[in-house]
Amino acid sequence: MDDMEIKQYVNTEKGLERIRGNVKLFKTLLMRFMDTRSQFEQLQKEIEANDRESASKTLHALKGVAANLSMPALYDLCPSFEALLKTDADTSESLASFNAAYEKTVECVNAILPTLS
Repeated sequence: MDDMEIKQYVNTEKGLERIRGNVKLFKTLLMRFMDTRSQFEQLQKEIEANDRESASKTLHALKGVAANLSMPALYDLCPSFEALLKTDADTSESLASFNAAYEKTVECVNAILPTLS
């Protein structure tokens, strides 16, 4: 995976700018991101149960994490997904796209973590 591909999922430069260059904090926050899998699984369950209000709240929390850590691919999917959750429309395609972006972001975080010191 090259740097340009990683930057589409985790923009380390912008993420560090947000926290004034504190590499240790950024690394800690990225490791915490790795713990969001349970939130992602919760989102899937809420959608399967057609609990769109809870799904919207969970997605909003994930969107905040993506914004704060400069994860553009994940963040960019959130507004349209949130809007879709406010309707009765089928969310399977949006969930699949979000899932793919989430998994790729996790892969990129795993690639970045060892480079931060």
